[in-house]
Amino acid sequence: MVNKIDTIVQILTDRIANDDLKAGERLPSIRAAAQDHSVSKNTIVEAYDRLVARGLIAARQGAGFTVASQHQTLREDEAPRHLIEAVDSISLLRAQLDQNYAVRVGDGRPPASWMAGIPMRQLPDQDSDTSGYGSHMGYQPLRSLIAAHHYADGIALDANQIVTTFGANHGLDLIVRRYLKAGDTVLVDDPGYYPLFAKLRLAQVSYIGVPRGADGPDLEQLRNLAAQHRPKLFFTQSLAQNPTGTSMSLMTAHGVLKLAESSGFMVVDDDPFIDLPDPKGVRLAALDGFDRVIFVGTFSKTLSASFRTGYIAAPRSIAEELAELKMITTVNSSRMSEMIIAEAIRSRRYARHLNRLAGRLQDASEKLKSDLADLNLRCKFDPGQGYYAWLELPEGVSDTELARKAATEDIFLAPSTFFSAQENSGNAGIRLNITRTSDPRFLRFLAKQIGQ
Repeated sequence: MVNKIDTIVQILTDRIANDDLKAGERLPSIRAAAQDHSVSKNTIVEAYDRLVARGLIAARQGAGFTVASQHQTLREDEAPRHLIEAVDSISLLRAQLDQNYAVRVGDGRPPASWMAGIPMRQLPDQDSDTSGYGSHMGYQPLRSLIAAHHYADGIALDANQIVTTFGANHGLDLIVRRYLKAGDTVLVDDPGYYPLFAKLRLAQVSYIGVPRGADGPDLEQLRNLAAQHRPKLFFTQSLAQNPTGTSMSLMTAHGVLKLAESSGFMVVDDDPFIDLPDPKGVRLAALDGFDRVIFVGTFSKTLSASFRTGYIAAPRSIAEELAELKMITTVNSSRMSEMIIAEAIRSRRYARHLNRLAGRLQDASEKLKSDLADLNLRCKFDPGQGYYAWLELPEGVSDTELARKAATEDIFLAPSTFFSAQENSGNAGIRLNITRTSDPRFLRFLAKQIGQ
């Protein structure tokens, strides 16, 4: 989806490639460029940042932005534009993986200490064959345990409707590859899950944002957008949505499914926190029975991310189709990781860990609300049971500028720009990881920058 940022980046890239802008030449200031292109200063900041990341321009203290002394001409046979756009859109993920900041409020996962002490035993003795690939559907005992967990929640599901993956992102990638093609249109939460946006850009699929509110997606907007764009899929999250922390109410979940049926689209429900006990909100699959719902789950958020183990639950025909694509692209998922996780579930160690995690999350959520209240701030929505909360910034405060200032103090923030499906989709904000917001250095920074 081409937006103003993409357009400005391409204009400047072409001018540099054609030598209209020469090495060492100074670019217009952010203010001047914003006026030239009739856009906001935030748009220019993001465009310049992308050009810096590509090595085409350089930022110099006190000297603004200049054309890099050495650059490679970007030809179509070197890097397709949709690949460049996809890479640009996950620069936040790169910052999370690099782990270069002392205070990581913008990270997607909790501190390592929250996951310490999970006694993961070695492989179960009764299964001695650990060296083979196993079924392309995934490790059958784990799939049976997953099905039993969903059944306990009142959702009819059997192991043949489940295919394991290398985490939720792999599951989303399989769905995009199998059911979408270049030029298709889908709907997504807005704000929503930015790695999904990158996958859609890479596949050259257009995505349209459905505003996310306290009870889930805006049903009126969903109805209008579905009628206008005839989407194939709607990507959403029932519970503890990333980045807002919101969960669907019964009325909203019912409305989403009715619109899916009447408008002819499938719903992809991506829920990394489904295993947490007593979830707030309503799961789409609890109402739908996997008729129009494809569910994506993962153990990477609630256990070690190193396991990279997730799954897709769907109608059996869809599960089999996705398993075939998984076999083509990766042969199989990690059978050894799946065996270890299955043993942790069987032994109840995973359940005990989840209970501890849920308690810590509740305490962290209450402390965050108290700390923000001391600064006369509050989250836009009451934090849910996952890791995330959404802090809407005061009018006139730039999310990217706030993140830039935080970086100078070794604090990593996640600005709303990355989570927006389109420009100007609401007031600027930042995604907070409530497991990391109690750090005094972050609270002092907030007090200094936006405390009221």
